[in-house]
Amino acid sequence: MWLTKKWGEKVALNSIKRRTLFIVMSVFTLVSLLVMVIGLVFANHEVEELFDARLAQQARLLLVLSDNISHEDHHTTRTLLKDITNTDQSVGHKYESKIFYQLWNADQLSASSSPLTLTPQKSDEAGYSVANADGYEWRVFTLHQIHGDKKVVVAERADIRGEIAQQIVIQTLMPELLGWPIVAIFVSLAVGLGLAPLRQLASKITQLTPEKLEPIYLPITTKELTPVQNALNHLLTEVDVLMEREKRFIADATHELRTPLSILKIHAQNALTADNDLEQRHSLEQLVKGVDRSTRIVSQLLVLARLEHQKHPIKAHSADFLVLTRAIIADILPLAWKKNIEITLDADEESAWNSLMDSSHIEILLQNLLSNSLKFSPDHSVIQVRLSQHANIIQLSVVDNGHGVTEEQRQRLSERFYRSSKIEGVGLGLSIVKNIVDKYHGTLEYRDSPQQGLTVNVMLPTL
Repeated sequence: MWLTKKWGEKVALNSIKRRTLFIVMSVFTLVSLLVMVIGLVFANHEVEELFDARLAQQARLLLVLSDNISHEDHHTTRTLLKDITNTDQSVGHKYESKIFYQLWNADQLSASSSPLTLTPQKSDEAGYSVANADGYEWRVFTLHQIHGDKKVVVAERADIRGEIAQQIVIQTLMPELLGWPIVAIFVSLAVGLGLAPLRQLASKITQLTPEKLEPIYLPITTKELTPVQNALNHLLTEVDVLMEREKRFIADATHELRTPLSILKIHAQNALTADNDLEQRHSLEQLVKGVDRSTRIVSQLLVLARLEHQKHPIKAHSADFLVLTRAIIADILPLAWKKNIEITLDADEESAWNSLMDSSHIEILLQNLLSNSLKFSPDHSVIQVRLSQHANIIQLSVVDNGHGVTEEQRQRLSERFYRSSKIEGVGLGLSIVKNIVDKYHGTLEYRDSPQQGLTVNVMLPTL
């Protein structure tokens, strides 16, 4: 398989199968060479031992045979040695002529298999020695008669031993060398079978489409691929959730902006076709209100999308819940003054109001709760904000004097785009509040106010 770079150069892709095959066969080759070297060393040693034993056996046999022949019968001895070394090699072995015999009686050479003159390093000592003759090195064994003056010398060419040892190693390892290609084929097949789950995983991945991001399940799970499969399925789930959120955001934005944009167009057309300045001014004022509403819709949609995108709440440094509450109330007071609404704050000033919630989340929470209460509260009314804490729980209560809601409406207040009345709004404020509360494993509840209106209670952990 090849990969084409952007400038047209082709480079071979790394192959796990080829790399594994190369490693396995390299190890196999190195082990085979090591076995060959060790085999050669041991074969040489064993051949030396075997041939030394044979030399000793031949020497003892010749000494016994010569001892049974009369000391004066040298002719018989010579004939015996000649018959031993001149046997018809057509039914023997080519290495027979590479063996040399000498029979000594006292200091006299009684018989010899060939006219070679050995120059032993240890001439008269019994046992094994090395000698040179006829341009070759010979392995020599000398045996003395226990009760007598006879001595037998048996010698064998050293190069014959090396040749035989080499032949033994070659004949032993030849089947292994000839079987190397066969081993490579079977190893390749075995590696291919071992990588079958990986190919199945790759095939499953290629079948995925943005419209169909389903978890991947292999018919045969392996210890090595299970973590990869689980991580991939987790990633696919996350991507699918993100794509669903994106689709929902687009659908929500389309749904909520279609009508306001149509209204903006109508107001703009009315302003263009107005008969007098008063009508034109009225249309432009409505146009400004429509732009404000559209801006609010987009802002809340973006806030909601950002909150839903965060899988885990952001834990910042300790935030003072009371200080943030005061700041948000101060920011929203100008809107309350337009309706002559009073906002009160009831909290224990001496208590510590530390919270590990992200300060921006606290601000969004308070802004949406207070904006919702202002929207539904009549003019010249009071909105009460209460803070209390117990058992590592901060409770925020926002009490208004609006028209209140029914039990059925309370069940749907946290739904997206739900509006319990015809009062202008988007229907996302309490949905955003619910999203924040859920992220911090808090509790959100709606109750009727002691007097007419709605009480929203939010319980959030301080840790």
